[in-house]
Amino acid sequence: MRRQTMGAVIALGLVLGLGGGLAWWFSGQTNSDAQPESSSSSVVQPVKPKPQPKKVVPPKKVVPKQTAASREIDTILRANRFVGTALVMHQNKVIYQKGFGYADANQKKKNGVNSIYQLASVQKSFTAGLIMKLAAANKLSLNDNLAKYYPQIRGANLITLRDMLDMKSGLTLTAFPDSLNSERGMVRFILRNVISNPKAIGKWDYSPVNFMLLAGIIEKVTGQSYRQYFTENIIQPWHLTHTGFVFRMDQRRTYSQGYQNNNAADVGTNYDSAYPESRASMFYQFGTGQVYMSAHDLFVGERNMLLGKLYPQNDVNTLLAPGSSSMYGGGAYVYPNYIRVHGLAYGYEAAGLVSKDGQDGVILLTNYYRANQLAQTSAISIWNLLEAGQLNS
Repeated sequence: MRRQTMGAVIALGLVLGLGGGLAWWFSGQTNSDAQPESSSSSVVQPVKPKPQPKKVVPPKKVVPKQTAASREIDTILRANRFVGTALVMHQNKVIYQKGFGYADANQKKKNGVNSIYQLASVQKSFTAGLIMKLAAANKLSLNDNLAKYYPQIRGANLITLRDMLDMKSGLTLTAFPDSLNSERGMVRFILRNVISNPKAIGKWDYSPVNFMLLAGIIEKVTGQSYRQYFTENIIQPWHLTHTGFVFRMDQRRTYSQGYQNNNAADVGTNYDSAYPESRASMFYQFGTGQVYMSAHDLFVGERNMLLGKLYPQNDVNTLLAPGSSSMYGGGAYVYPNYIRVHGLAYGYEAAGLVSKDGQDGVILLTNYYRANQLAQTSAISIWNLLEAGQLNS
């Protein structure tokens, strides 16, 4: 009886053990199908959903707040059919800044606040500033005779650098080169073709050759090219990022093509004729019309010279002293409280008026030349309102 009982217990144990083992085995198989076993050599991670790209919301276009002053300026410029960039500064703050018309009519590319334009004769004010810088450093004197640098020019011993700065040297240049490839080549061309009239010394006669020769003197005195000296003393220290020389101007993103009307009497804006410029002409404008700037860069450049950041401020009145009733002196037209600069070339016109304290300024740069609709007229009108206190609001 005891044997039978023990046998039954053992049999029951085997059945339970076998049943439990089978249950464990089936359970393991089920789990392995649902979630593979991890190992150090292969880890299968659950696939995460790809993040959805954030929707890019373009910034809202900031529309300058209209004021009585901006409406007044708008009225003047629209009456002028102005094309280009306008900048008005008051107490060293921007009170108006806007682009008008096309930088490239074919591509429908518009002028903006950073558009760049040729300065033409406005560059002469910077050439004069560089001469004054060298004079302040005793590298030359405004009383030096031209013969010290270019003795081969007739009557050079009677002409001073001051005469040249004031356009009273009696020098003219009417010839234009067939081809030209360097600044040195331009100087050689001038020396072969310059016309000197000693009897006209002391009489005002606007002639760019004066500043072409002054640019050559800068090269002689510094041992650097004019472009290099201009870049190192004006462009780089003042961070003028929209300034350079015209040779590669059309490669800049903010380039504005020059235009003119075929009919000189037409003051409309039909963009019927782009105004090309040859490479020879770019060199021909040596020291007098090779630089481009944005409106803001031009204001900064003229202001900085007036504030003594190129040459000592004590020398500002020395350089900017009108040499004749024309009010021209040292590369600018000089008045008691402000200077005026102006240039025309290849479809561009640059007009600027800046107070001698550097606080106020009107800059109009256009890429659409019309003989009977000069931007300078509008610049003077806006300046008169500004100085009369009518653009303060």
